[in-house]
Parts: sequence; structure tokens; C-alpha cells
Amino acid sequence: MGRKVALVRSAQSIQAADSLPSNVGRASRVHALIDAFGLNDKLDIIEPEPLDNDALTIFHSEEYIDCLFAIDSDSEYSYGSNKSDEDDEKDRQQRFGLVHDCALFEGVEEHVRYAAGGTVAAANILVDGQAQIAIHWEGGRHHSQRSKAAGFCYVNDVVLGILALQKRFSRVLYIDLDLHHGDGVQDAFLYSSRVMTLSLHHYDRGFYPNSGGEISEGRGNGAGYSVNVPLQRGTNDSSFIHVFSAVANKVLTAFDPEVIVVQCGCDGLAGDPHKIFNLTSNVFARSIKTVLGWERPALLLGGGGYSLPECARCWTRLTAIACGYDIAPEADVPEHVFLNEYAPGFDMLTDVMLIEDSNTNAYLDSIVQAVQAALPNQS
Repeated sequence: MGRKVALVRSAQSIQAADSLPSNVGRASRVHALIDAFGLNDKLDIIEPEPLDNDALTIFHSEEYIDCLFAIDSDSEYSYGSNKSDEDDEKDRQQRFGLVHDCALFEGVEEHVRYAAGGTVAAANILVDGQAQIAIHWEGGRHHSQRSKAAGFCYVNDVVLGILALQKRFSRVLYIDLDLHHGDGVQDAFLYSSRVMTLSLHHYDRGFYPNSGGEISEGRGNGAGYSVNVPLQRGTNDSSFIHVFSAVANKVLTAFDPEVIVVQCGCDGLAGDPHKIFNLTSNVFARSIKTVLGWERPALLLGGGGYSLPECARCWTRLTAIACGYDIAPEADVPEHVFLNEYAPGFDMLTDVMLIEDSNTNAYLDSIVQAVQAALPNQS
């Protein structure tokens, strides 16, 4: 008998996620494809509650949350006629990172409360033993800091989820598959030996968030517990799977986690607008099969990904894997409301690019060796 799987979502949480300016409409497409494959009948659907301020400030500062929610229902700031108040508010937004890629928008409060509430609900499902695998594709906002929005992330639901998991689990392994370094999660647990972070990402000078170039970045008691795998432009399936398999197994042996959290950001897919990595959904499928094969409770989260069909394909396939079977990349996309967006092939394939993988075997092997040397409790 397979393990019990829970998918956290509701009409309200999907609508809240759809409002995020960087991912408008993504959640609707993801869940429409999950349902089109009939996966909603193979797992438990759990509706999340929006997280209140007390729960958000378990990690985030009160001052940040107050500024984040200072927008009123008409998307206008309550400056009155006082230009000085307006300038002060704009300075405050600047201080908390609520500008540029994280500018305030109508619906930000609902987005934040449901993104965080969904991940905490998924974590609590594992804590209570209601399921062995919990999924929240609207989570994975890994860049946000305690008092600062960053990288399209207004809340760090990942950190809040890990803190919830710690009510039961002593050792939490966080694996980040996003194209970008999981800096916000790493920074939150930099001094902790109870949480190990493993981030596989692109690293290059000037590439956001300009961190994650060092193999090991833990501090104090956390020395050896923050592990990075910086990969080069053009990383393909073969390179990623090679290094992930080697590093993940070493981390498993060294840390022996009681629960695993995986951020499945898929902006490294070849079809993503970034076009930096050259991955297919096979990488994510292999990685998740590896993690689930460890037979420990697992929390699967979303993250980056800016091609709506590619995200839907990838996360639907991962949902199927969690339910105990796979969807072949050659499979046809079933009839559903967004079918036309999968033209011209109308299948689950990700087309790779004709670009060079800049990672050499020697470079990948050097990373594996460096990780081995940096991990704690190694003789």
C-alpha cells in the first residue's frame, strides 16, 4: 500500500496565488492539469487557512508585516494630503524591500496569508501524521528575509513551514532545486544544526541573488549544515542528476533527517524564459523519486518558474510520482480549459535547447568532494 498523500489547496488559495505579478494565473493552470489527469481522486485535498499576524511573526518582524499590509482595499495608500507622510511611507517600503520586483500590489495580503498558511498547513499534516507526503505548490517563496521582501517573495513560507515541522521532527533537511540560490532559507538557519539546507542552483557574478557560491556557509553550531552546489550555465539533465545523486546521498548519511522539505522551483527547465539551465522534468522526477525512496515524511513545495505550461507539466508529474506512479513525458495533455496553451505538441515534453553544458566532469566531481569534506560528523 502506498503512502498517504495530501495536496493543500482551495479555490481561495489558488486565486490568491494567481494574483502574484510574477506568476499571474500559474496556480490555476497547475491545478487544472492535476485534475485533468485525475490526480485529485488519488490524494486528500486539504483546504488551508490564511495565516494571521501572530503566526507570520513567528519568523517575520512585526514592523515588516505592518508595512506589507499597509495597503488598503482600493490599492491606494492612506497618505491623506500630507506629502511628507507619503515620502515617509515610500522610504519605509524601500527599507523593507517593497519596491521594484517586490512592489506592493492589490491582493498582496491575501497572497501572503495563503502562501504561508498553505505551507504551514502542509507541515502540520506531517506533524500530525495525517499523511506521509504533503504538497503545496503555491509555497516555496525562498528569498524573503525576516524583515525584507526579495526576489518576488513577500513571505518566507518555507521557514515558517520548517519551524512548524520542528514541533515533532528534530532534524529537518531542506533541499532547494530552484535555478536561484535558496538564500532566505539558508540565512534563517545559518546557525542551526537542526536544519540542514542543500541548494543546487546557478551561480555567476551578477546573477540573483549573488550568493551561494561557497560550498559550505554554516556558522557556529550550524557549521557544515548549509551546503551549496553552484552549477554553471547550460546545466543539463545528465550533469544535474550526477551531482544530485552523489551529494544527496552523502547528505542523507551525514545528517540522517527525520523529515525532508523540497523546494521544486522549475525555472531551470529548458522552456523557462531564463534559459540558463537546460533541464527537463526528468531531473525533478528523478530527484523526487530519490527523496521519496528514503521513506521519510516529505513536504513538496513550488517556487520559481515563469512558463506557465512548463510549471504545470512539471508539478503535475511530481504530484503523480507522490501518488505512486509516473506520467511519461510523451503523454498527451488531457482535454481541459487550458489545453490550447500546450500547443503545438499538446504533450508533457520539455524541449531542450542546443546549448553547451559549461560544467565539466572534473568540476562536478570537485563539488562532490568539497561537499563530502564540509559535511558534519565525517571521519
